[in-house]
Amino acid sequence: MNLTIERVSKRYKDKWALKDFSTELSNGVYGLLGPNGSGKTTLMKIIVDILKPTNGRILLDGRDIHVLGDRYRDLLGYLPQEFGLYKNFTARRFLMYIAALKGIEKHDAEVKVEEVLELVNLKSESRRKIGTFSGGMKQRLGIAQAMLNDPQILILDEPTAGLDPKERIRFRNLISEISGDRIILISTHIVSDIEYIASDTLLIKEGRLIKKGSPQSILNDIKGKVWVSKIQEDVLEALKEKYKLGSIRRTDDGMIEARIISDRKPLPDSVQVEPRFEDVYLYYFDSEVLDIKK
Repeated sequence: MNLTIERVSKRYKDKWALKDFSTELSNGVYGLLGPNGSGKTTLMKIIVDILKPTNGRILLDGRDIHVLGDRYRDLLGYLPQEFGLYKNFTARRFLMYIAALKGIEKHDAEVKVEEVLELVNLKSESRRKIGTFSGGMKQRLGIAQAMLNDPQILILDEPTAGLDPKERIRFRNLISEISGDRIILISTHIVSDIEYIASDTLLIKEGRLIKKGSPQSILNDIKGKVWVSKIQEDVLEALKEKYKLGSIRRTDDGMIEARIISDRKPLPDSVQVEPRFEDVYLYYFDSEVLDIKK
């Protein structure tokens, strides 16, 4: 199965949210990484046929998705960044309701609901009202509804938001297990989720695809551009103005250890270190991730 995104653009009044975005996706997990406002959600809504592109088209195995119509939509599972839940429904009733909307026969739906509740670790909570759920439980329920029709194309917008570390690991393992015969596209701001499970990563900036490759190949592209220096606190602000800084850490001797993203050696005592995936984010996007630890 191949999903081809062909020169897709989307314009809102005088702003282009997407501009000539082209790529091809086949079976596997793809991470979509970019800053807020880069066009990630717009792209996902176009793929699931909620939005129509201003220009361009999307093809499934060479056929336009608008020609395929319901046959294409039957293949989709979608978890939007913000989704509606009925707080007075139990988790099981909500999933049965969604299954009915997706046209799943009642007997099949009952079986599938049990399967997805087990997958997202909510089976023991299935008779609780959704209004009593934590944010992480609601997110897991959102993942469950996206899986109900056993989708061949699974689109997940910030799927691990609100999940604790143990739940994120469970989610990553689940995605890896089911990815063999389907296309999975995940947008997230948690870069470790992409690093661990994506076969390919797509970097998007200002509505354009700026890089695509395996996490390791993208890491290799910034080798030699990540440095560590020990500095006095009074030079930190000047350093922040000149360079992109990753994590900074106070040391026992009163100094600050700064992780610096730079094409050239930033300070005479800077030591080159192996890049991490959050360094990729800092290198390509104008954002700071500062993690000060005592």
